[in-house]
Amino acid sequence: MGFGGSSADSAHERKGLESWEQHWWAKGDLVAGVDEAGRGPLAGPVVAAAFVVLASKDEEVLDVLSRVNDSKQLSEQQRESLFEELTDPKFKGRTSWSVAECSASEIDEGNILQASLQAMSRAVHGLTVRPGAVLVDGCNRPPELLEPGEKWTRMSQRDLEARKNQTKLARFFSKAVEPKAQAEEEWRPKEVEAVIEGDGRVPSISAASVIAKVYRDRHMEKLDVQFPLYGFKAHKGYGTEAHLEAIRRHGVCAEHRKTFGPIRQAIAKDNAEASEAATELPLRGKRARTKAELPGVKRPRKAVACGS
Repeated sequence: MGFGGSSADSAHERKGLESWEQHWWAKGDLVAGVDEAGRGPLAGPVVAAAFVVLASKDEEVLDVLSRVNDSKQLSEQQRESLFEELTDPKFKGRTSWSVAECSASEIDEGNILQASLQAMSRAVHGLTVRPGAVLVDGCNRPPELLEPGEKWTRMSQRDLEARKNQTKLARFFSKAVEPKAQAEEEWRPKEVEAVIEGDGRVPSISAASVIAKVYRDRHMEKLDVQFPLYGFKAHKGYGTEAHLEAIRRHGVCAEHRKTFGPIRQAIAKDNAEASEAATELPLRGKRARTKAELPGVKRPRKAVACGS
């Protein structure tokens, strides 16, 4: 198990459709490509997908994969079209795919890195098959797919410890993302490989990228109906100016990630204003007293008549 090379690694460039997968296909192993969508938004879940080709010689499936690329490089229309093809019921028994997510509250309980890796692990475990190899986009491998104690990040132990000592980055490399103790009978793949820029280089990862992206976009459109004040359908939870303005006007909702900077700041501002309002509350509804009305000050008599 290990980490794939960078995009400059010519040995693993996308030379052909199955240039990455064929190594494991030759061994008789199934290969799952895994990717996530939604690490950067201020609201909504992070979603991961896993995709497996069950028959390496299935020309119809391979034809679809040949037209798939990193979801970020495709238009919305292209993604939607490819999503329908990749998830077409006619491919049942010829491909296997799974989608999983970690909610905004789960992200807040740990951190976005931990949640992303957790969603990836859930997606792999959600497959109807057990792949021998798992190819993951990025530079980290889901700890729960690894043997206990196995390295999950590309960084050296020295670099990892250095990152932990940096306040700003410490929460992303805490022990929360270390592999958890697992029962001996729990399944793990033989190989888990992290591939930098894998969503544009490995067909199975590209397919997972498209599925995760479209699934999450559709989910955010549903949240737009539930929370119509924020415009989730338009920006999918990302920190656009329109989204930030909606937060300033309406506060945050249950789907906002409360540990993310702009949301944390908005909550702090609302709390400060609420505290200030609570402090002023006892004075509301009472007329300010004049000096003459203060204790110990004799009130002047009202004039009963006046004239010039």
